[in-house]
Amino acid sequence: MASIRLLSTDFDGTIVGFGSNGRCSEALAEALLDHRLSGGLWAINTGRSLLHAIQGVEQLGSPVQPDFLLTNEREIFCHGKDGEWEPYGSWNALCSERHSFLFDQASGILSEIRNSIGSRPGVKLIFEDGLPAGLVAPDEETMDELAVDIRQLASGLSDFSFQRNSIYMRFCHAHYDKGSALAELCRLEGVPVSQVFAAGDHHNDLPMLRKDRAGFLACPANAIPEVKSAVRSAGGCVASLENGEGVAEALCSAKKMALPEERHCVVTEE
Repeated sequence: MASIRLLSTDFDGTIVGFGSNGRCSEALAEALLDHRLSGGLWAINTGRSLLHAIQGVEQLGSPVQPDFLLTNEREIFCHGKDGEWEPYGSWNALCSERHSFLFDQASGILSEIRNSIGSRPGVKLIFEDGLPAGLVAPDEETMDELAVDIRQLASGLSDFSFQRNSIYMRFCHAHYDKGSALAELCRLEGVPVSQVFAAGDHHNDLPMLRKDRAGFLACPANAIPEVKSAVRSAGGCVASLENGEGVAEALCSAKKMALPEERHCVVTEE
């Protein structure tokens, strides 16, 4: 089986727990260092904005810095010559252009969404550049209901979609998500799908937790049932541990499969 060249890990809920101190666990630190020493690359694939992702990386305190930040569930950044994060290739510009065009087309849908949430207490719109960009719900049950309603409202515009994580939702172009951003990164870096390890915990991670996006799939024990099911169905690893320790556990298991003669980790799937 192919070795692992690129890690694509979600951030919140995957390598760090919600409500935690945001620090890298010892087990994850060791796994990341081992991966880097073997020449591997690491991308944090997150719903956070670039600034929020940078802040999270600083707080994480990992002995290994990510090579790439995939932010807002669609953008790709790499280190520039001066060490600052900058767009990688033309992907971000094209992504922005297509989203602007989409939101122009979806003005009627966005108005209907605004009207439909008026009767739902606790639901708030998120605005970017003066336009509705997403929603925040008071609980996941309400977000489940909102997801059904918005799919119906947007059924006439196939390019209109959304990404959701817990009580948060971001409106987006249907062709731009964590999975397509990962695929573009692999194209830019020349990394085959068979050499990619992807780990996530929530709905917005599902687009990258597919065999056509990564050869090794994983999720921590705290992942939602839909993610666990998708990972198991694809032959991936559902860790017995939560968050970063679970990712380290799954990565150890994946590297054992990739290089069985050199790896001796044993993992017990949930």
